[in-house]
Amino acid sequence: MVMVEPAPAPASKAHLLAGNPAFRALCVSRAVSFAGDGITTTALVLLVAPRNGPTGVALLLGANALPRLGGPLAGVLADRVPARRLMMRCELASALVIGLTALTLPPLLVLTALVAVAGILATIRNPAGRSLVPVMVAPADRAPANALFGLGRTLTLTVGPGMGGLLGAAPGGARTALAVDAVTFLVSALLLSGLPAIAPARDPAAVTGVWAEAGEGLRHVVANRRMLVLVLSLFLLVAFAAVDNVALVFLTGDVIHAGPAGYGLAAGAFGTGMLLASLACTRRVRGRRPIALLIVAVVATGAGTIVNGLAPVLAVVVVAQLVAGAGNAVENIAYDTVVQDLVPRPFLGRVFGTIGTAAQLGAAFAYAAGSFVVGVAGARATFVLAGAGTFSVLLLLVPALGHRKRATRPGRW
Repeated sequence: MVMVEPAPAPASKAHLLAGNPAFRALCVSRAVSFAGDGITTTALVLLVAPRNGPTGVALLLGANALPRLGGPLAGVLADRVPARRLMMRCELASALVIGLTALTLPPLLVLTALVAVAGILATIRNPAGRSLVPVMVAPADRAPANALFGLGRTLTLTVGPGMGGLLGAAPGGARTALAVDAVTFLVSALLLSGLPAIAPARDPAAVTGVWAEAGEGLRHVVANRRMLVLVLSLFLLVAFAAVDNVALVFLTGDVIHAGPAGYGLAAGAFGTGMLLASLACTRRVRGRRPIALLIVAVVATGAGTIVNGLAPVLAVVVVAQLVAGAGNAVENIAYDTVVQDLVPRPFLGRVFGTIGTAAQLGAAFAYAAGSFVVGVAGARATFVLAGAGTFSVLLLLVPALGHRKRATRPGRW
C-alpha cells in the first residue's frame, strides 16, 4: 500500500471533528481507549486491595507506571513505523492482554506482569497519537485540535473510574470490567483503520538502531534550549501538582473532616475541571499563542493548589480543585501545541516520549516527597508549598519561551 503525507486541512472555523474524518477517527479512538484504561485501573485496584492490601495496590500501579519511563525508546517506534500500523497493533495486543486477564484473574505476580505489558503498549502508542495531530490539522488549528485530542485523556480521570466502580460492583465484578476494556481496544483498533496510510516521520534510509535513535532524540532536546526548558518545567509542574494525589485525602479527612464522601467530591472536581476546560478550549483557543495559554494555565494550577491549603470548608476545596483541574488541562494542551510548533516531525515521537517520561518522573517524585511533607508539615502546608512551587516554574518558562521572534509565521507562537 502506498503511504501518503496528507496536507493539513486549511484553517477554518469549521468544527474540526465534522470537517476532518481522519482526525475525528483518531480522537474517538483515543477517547474510547483512554476510558477503557480508567475502567481497568479502577477494577484492578478494587480486585487487588482486599486480597493483597496496600502493598499489592502499590505493586500493581507501579507495574503500570514503570514502563512509561521508557518514553524515548517508544518515541523511536513512533518516528520510524507508520502510525496507523503501530497504533492498531498496540490496541489489538492490549485487547489480547486485557482479555487474557479477564479470563484468568491470575495471582498477583502474574497479574503484575500482564499489567506491565499493558503499560509498555500504552507507552508505545501514546507518542504516536500525539505526533499525528500536526499532520492532520493546519497550524492555526493545533491548539483546539489538541484540546479535542486531550478530551480522551481526561476520560481516564472522569468517566473511566466511575464506570470501573460500577462494573466492578456488577455481576462478574472485575472480570466484567476487564472484558469491557478489552472490547474498547478492539473498537479503538477498528476506528484507527479509518486513518490514511501516513508515511513514517523518518526516512527509512536514515534508520539506525533503537538506542542510537533514542540518544539522538535526547540530544535534540538538550541542544534546543526551549525544548530543554519545556521538559524540565513539565517535570517540575507535575512534581508540584501531583502532590494533590497524596495530600488531598488528608486535607478532606483530617483537617476539614468531610469524610470519604468529601474526598470523593473533591477528587472528582479536579477531573471535572479538566473536562470543562478541555471543552472550552476546543472553541476558545484557536489563534491564541500557546505560551500565553501555558502561563495562564500555570497560574490557575498554582492558585487552585494554594487555595486548597487555605480552604476553611469543603466547598472552597471543591472550587479550588475545579480551578486546578482546569489549569492542568490547559497546560497539557499548551505543551502539546508548543512542542508540535517547535519540533520537526522526524523527531516528534521521540520528543513526546521524552516529555511523557519527564511527567512520570515528576509524579514519582511527588508521591515520594508528598508523603514525607504531609507527615512533617501537614496537608495545608503541603498544598501551599506545592502551589508556591508551581508559581516558581514561571521563572523558568517565561524568560525562555515568552519572547516571540519577529520571523515567526502568523498563527505560530
